Amino acid sequence: MRKYWKFTAIFAVIVLSIGTFYVNSARSAEQYPEFEIQTVSGDAKEVKPVVLEGAYTNTSSMNYVSTNVKISAKGSAYNSRSFLDQIVGQSPTLIKEFQKKYHTFMRGKNSMVNSFFEDQQFLVYADVENKVSSLLSHDFTFQLSVLNKEDDSISSFKVKVPEAGELDHIFVEDVQLMGDEIILITQNTMRENDTFYDEKHIYTIERGNHKITSHEAIIQVPQGQLDTRIDVELVRTSPAKANDHLIMVKTERKVMEDPDGDAMTEEVIHQEILSYDLQTKEKETINLPDLQLDENQLSFYDGAVIYFMTIEGQELVVTPYSLADNQAGQVYRIPLSGEEGIAHGQMTTVKGGKLYVASSQMSPGLKIDADVIVADAQTGKTLFKGKLAVKDASEQPENFEVYLNEIVVK
Repeated sequence: MRKYWKFTAIFAVIVLSIGTFYVNSARSAEQYPEFEIQTVSGDAKEVKPVVLEGAYTNTSSMNYVSTNVKISAKGSAYNSRSFLDQIVGQSPTLIKEFQKKYHTFMRGKNSMVNSFFEDQQFLVYADVENKVSSLLSHDFTFQLSVLNKEDDSISSFKVKVPEAGELDHIFVEDVQLMGDEIILITQNTMRENDTFYDEKHIYTIERGNHKITSHEAIIQVPQGQLDTRIDVELVRTSPAKANDHLIMVKTERKVMEDPDGDAMTEEVIHQEILSYDLQTKEKETINLPDLQLDENQLSFYDGAVIYFMTIEGQELVVTPYSLADNQAGQVYRIPLSGEEGIAHGQMTTVKGGKLYVASSQMSPGLKIDADVIVADAQTGKTLFKGKLAVKDASEQPENFEVYLNEIVVK
């Protein structure tokens, strides 16, 4: 009988503990301020499809544990960060949507947006598996999956990466589907004797017979000297849109020692913008002699126009470049909130001919405001300007910080 009483007592304690946890969680949730996107000027309808995601921290309570927050024109919603989220980070919104909509297909897939391509009929995934033998030699294999949305059929297969013996490392940077061909753009680190160099590589795989029909290096980057560093970056684009071209920015930087000898600084000494036609396999250099890109580069490619963006003081400077016309459009400037002529980090994306801009940080204690701007992507005309704010000032903590890491346009 005593055993049952002990079991009942333990069970009661567990139930009370769980109940207390959820009650406290609910009370804590009620203390979160309700954020809104306040209209400063323009049409508020323009911001309806915008969703901002990030983390909220109440620093006035000395509790620096952050909580996921999603902010839109409808208000804000909170979601406590799981233990796994705190370790590996939260998945991007697009990946979460894939996981919700295509649960079976997404099992075992990574959370890198660049590993996916989606159109109306197909969802394609590609990753690289690396097996290291006892002799430290690498064996790289592409892992691919294709979901046909029309009949929910899934085709998963593996393809050996050719000439893997020359590779030290490889990862997928972009996935495209053109007809029956899956095109993978990868960043390869090549090993030749005791030297290494990087290259952008392209692999074409037949979706039907699962074979690599061609592969080649798009651009090779020699190993820099001690005082130089060379990078080649793909310009951002939407994973839900097929593109005929790849746009890359090749940057050479001079590495210099700080006069005090405590740190190293870098200076851009040469920059090239390269366009690669996926159909003709031709590469050309885009000539924009007056364009100066730096570490604040926020470029975006929507399949027809490249939007080169940099931050100068408190302005976002945008240079649209039409691939069809091979011509740059009129440069325009978008004023941003800032402090003493400095604008803090920005997030940008382009969709439907509109440029969406949002600040990545809001901190009243540091006097950092968060802009939300919608502009005509070609002309820069501001269609909407707003800012993040706490809806009810009486609910605003003495001090808090919001760090936004993603802007999504539905």
